[in-house]
Amino acid sequence: MHATMERKAATEHKALFFASAPEARDTAAIGRPAQHSAYGRRRGPSWSALLAIVAIHVAALQALVTLDVIEIAPPKKALVVFDLVEPPVPPVEKPRTEVVEKIEPIAEAPQPVVQPLAPPPPPIAVTSAPPSPTPAVVAAPPPSGPATVGNLDERMIEGRPPRYPLESRRRKEQGTVLLRLLIGTDGRVAQISIAQSSGFERLDQAALQAARSWRWQPMIRDGQPVEVRGVMPIPFVLQG
Repeated sequence: MHATMERKAATEHKALFFASAPEARDTAAIGRPAQHSAYGRRRGPSWSALLAIVAIHVAALQALVTLDVIEIAPPKKALVVFDLVEPPVPPVEKPRTEVVEKIEPIAEAPQPVVQPLAPPPPPIAVTSAPPSPTPAVVAAPPPSGPATVGNLDERMIEGRPPRYPLESRRRKEQGTVLLRLLIGTDGRVAQISIAQSSGFERLDQAALQAARSWRWQPMIRDGQPVEVRGVMPIPFVLQG
C-alpha cells in the first residue's frame, strides 16, 4: 500500500508539472521577440504564474512528507560525555609480622640437700709469745757549751785585713787589738767584743768592723758542729 501511494503521488506530481509546462514551452518555441509598448519597454514576467508554480511544488512536497515518501531525519541527540575519575587506590598495608617470643620454661633448681653440721672442734689454747721489747731510741745528747780554743787564727778560712785609718796614719798610731769571738756552727761570727784594746779608739773600731765579715771552719764534735769561743789578735803596724 505504501508503494502504491508513492506511485500515485509521483503521477500527480508529473501531471502537475506537465499542466504548467505548455505555457513555457509555447513561449520558447515561438521565439518571437517580445512586443514592446509604445514607450519601448519590455513586458515583465507573470508573477501570478510563478506563485502558482511555487504553491504547487510546496503542496507536492507536503504530500510526499505526509505519505512518508521523504523521510525527515530526526534531530540527533547531543552526546554527553562524562569523565569518570577513578578514586585513588588506597595504599596496601603490609601484613604485620607478629614476633612471638619463645618463652623457655624455667628449670626448677634442685633443692639443696641439707646435711647435719658436725659439732665444732674444741678451741685450741694458743699461748701468745710476749712482745719483744721496743729498742729505746737513744737521743743525741744535747751539745755541751761552746768549744774553747786559744787562738782562732789557725781555723780562719776567709778574711780581709782591716783598713788602716787615715787619721791614725797621720798621727802615727800603732797597736794590737785582741778580739774575743764566738764562732757559730756555720763558721760565721756570732758574738764579738774587745778583749784588749790597742790604746786607740780608731784602731779598735777598724778591727771590729773587719772581723764581722770573716769566716772560720766549723768545729765538729761527735759528728755535730758546735760553737767555738776564742780570741783573735789584730796588729796595726806602720811600715816605712
